[in-house]
Amino acid sequence: MIAANAAAAGSRVVRGLRRRLPRPAAWRRAVSNHGRRLRRRVAYRGWLAGLRRAGVHVLVGPNWSRQGGIRNHLAAIQKFSAQRVAMLPGDTVLALLKSPEAIAEFKAWFAATRYRGLRVAHSMVDPWFIRLCRGLRREGVRWVHTYHTLYFPELYKDGLAPWQIEINQALVEEAREAPVRLAVAKWLQAHLAQRHGISTVYVPNGVDVAACDQAVPERFSQETGLARFILYVHGGSSVKNPGDFVRLAQRLPGETFVMLGGGLTPDKLREFGVDKLPENLRVDGQGVHARVLDAVAACSVLVVTSKTEGMPTLVLEGMALRRPVVVPYVHGCAEAVGDERHGFIYRHDDLDDLVEKTLAALADRQRGQRARERVLAEYDWRVIAPKLDAIYRGEAAAADGGIA
Repeated sequence: MIAANAAAAGSRVVRGLRRRLPRPAAWRRAVSNHGRRLRRRVAYRGWLAGLRRAGVHVLVGPNWSRQGGIRNHLAAIQKFSAQRVAMLPGDTVLALLKSPEAIAEFKAWFAATRYRGLRVAHSMVDPWFIRLCRGLRREGVRWVHTYHTLYFPELYKDGLAPWQIEINQALVEEAREAPVRLAVAKWLQAHLAQRHGISTVYVPNGVDVAACDQAVPERFSQETGLARFILYVHGGSSVKNPGDFVRLAQRLPGETFVMLGGGLTPDKLREFGVDKLPENLRVDGQGVHARVLDAVAACSVLVVTSKTEGMPTLVLEGMALRRPVVVPYVHGCAEAVGDERHGFIYRHDDLDDLVEKTLAALADRQRGQRARERVLAEYDWRVIAPKLDAIYRGEAAAADGGIA
């Protein structure tokens, strides 16, 4: 007994020393990574159990980011659909997927998991989810795919990156197998048919007008001290063409310009031929979507300088908020505005025309209400969601990729 007590006491001393003695960094990292993996697995199972309890039978995805046009589209379907819809992964899981390794782990876990209540899988963009949906179709799940746009190599200085090529290939060669294929814009519908022989149904990208109506312009004005300003909201992608907005600010030194978007650093802007930012231009981080809507509601004019868009949510939000919008005559942007009764359309790569249309927008007091009426009639998610619900229920049958 004495020996046993002594051994137990000795073990406790050793364990205490182990806790107090420093561990090698590699050992600590391994333990920490293992703990994170366990927490993620618990979250995965909890999320899936929540889907079962809620009776979810439509999954839309993939949901890899809390920002951007695809995220807005997915969240709106989940919010406005009358079906039991969930994004894949859910936000509780997404918060834990902070590395490519974690995302790969989730993909492998979900692919090996059978969610038996699933009736519809709705894919967008991501090659992994397109391939997953193709497999689910063989198990009797209804597969719907939405095309948002393609990557066009002529719009990139160094051509397409490997990941963009992979996405294009998946969209053109694999997503075409979906029984129901949707396009968010009429220009894209025509392009897919003419260039790739892919027929689609036009179901536009939409805007959450209710969320727009909750914007508080005074909140952004009080935060920034700005009452009159011209706004740009995008990151530093070459396709978004931020350099033209900076050049616009240089041409109108009497006006105040604001750029919201991640990655808009002076070094990044130099890649677009901007040597020095003008004094009348303020560059700010984008922040949450509600802050963006506050900024759009507060601005005097919303300017978009993109080289192409699918169906730009930002433009639709500006129109819903009755803001004068200035957009280039390129895919998506011009289609959203429709014609100059609803906004101002300038000739792409024509800085003089951009300056002229921006000045006209600053003086405009007529187009805002007409623009909102256009959005309410065609692009409000409360109008679009019932069309998707009919597809999810199988009431609209696919015919050559169209809806009969």
